[in-house]
Amino acid sequence: MSRTQLVVLGSGTPNAEADRVSSGLAIAVDDRPYLVDCGHGLVQRVVEARAAGLINWSTVDLTRLFLTHLHADHSVGLPDLLFTPWIHGREDYVAAYGPRGLKDMLDQIQEAYGVSTREHLNAHPASPGGFMAEFKSVQAGLVYQDDRLRVQALPADHGDLEAYSYKFLTPDKTIVVSGDTKPVSGFADWARAADILVHEVYSSAQFSARPPAWQAYHSRAHTSAEELADLANQIRPGLLLLYHQLFWGTTAADLVGEITASYDGAVLSANDLDVYD
Repeated sequence: MSRTQLVVLGSGTPNAEADRVSSGLAIAVDDRPYLVDCGHGLVQRVVEARAAGLINWSTVDLTRLFLTHLHADHSVGLPDLLFTPWIHGREDYVAAYGPRGLKDMLDQIQEAYGVSTREHLNAHPASPGGFMAEFKSVQAGLVYQDDRLRVQALPADHGDLEAYSYKFLTPDKTIVVSGDTKPVSGFADWARAADILVHEVYSSAQFSARPPAWQAYHSRAHTSAEELADLANQIRPGLLLLYHQLFWGTTAADLVGEITASYDGAVLSANDLDVYD
C-alpha cells in the first residue's frame, strides 16, 4: 500500500528568520521525494530531517523539482540543490519543471559555477550528470506522471510573474500547493476536497498597518486570511496548512484564528520540518 508524506522543508518568506528558511516542500511517495520550490536552506533541511529520523530518503534522491515561480525566495537554493547532492553522490540529473525563465536561470547557474564543477568532475568521474538540470516547461493541465503519482498545474496570479499552483495525485492522497498567488477563478473547483491544501496567506488583521505601497502589492499578488477562509469553505480540504505566512507581528495561533473565525475545518500553521503522513 502506498504511503504519501508531506514534509515542510521551508515555510518562510523573503525575510530571513531564525527558525524558518524560505519556501520548499517535499511530497514523498514511498520514499521518493518530489520537491515544490527551492528557497534558501532546502538542502540543509533535508539533511536535518534525515538526521532526526523524520524521513528515510536523502539529498541524493532529490531529482524532481516543481517551481511555482521564479522569485528568489522560491528559487535561490537552486545552486545548492544542483551541486551539494552531487557531492553527496547523486548520479541523476534534476528534472526541473517551471516557468519559461527557469531555463535561462539554470543555464546561468551552470556558467557561474563552471570552474567549481570542472574541478570537482575530476573527483566524480562516475557521476558526470549529477550536477545538471533538465528544464521542463509547465502549462495548465497534466505536467508529470510516473508509476507513483500524477502532477497537474493551474496558472496562478502573482503579479507580473508567470506562476503556477500544483496538484499532486498519489494512490492515497491529493495534495494541492498554491504557491504565491491571489485568489484565482477556478482554483476552488480544481482543488476541491484535497486531502491537504497548502496555501500561502497574509494576516487580514495586520494589513491596515502596512505601508500603502505594500498594501497595494500584497492585495494584488497574495491571499489574505479572509480570502483564504472563503476559499477553504468552497474547497473543504481535509487539512488546510498555512505556509509562506506573512504574520506582520501577529502569532501563528492568531493567524489560524483569522481563518477559523469563518471556516470550521482543520487548520494548522506550518513550521519547518513539520511532517504530515
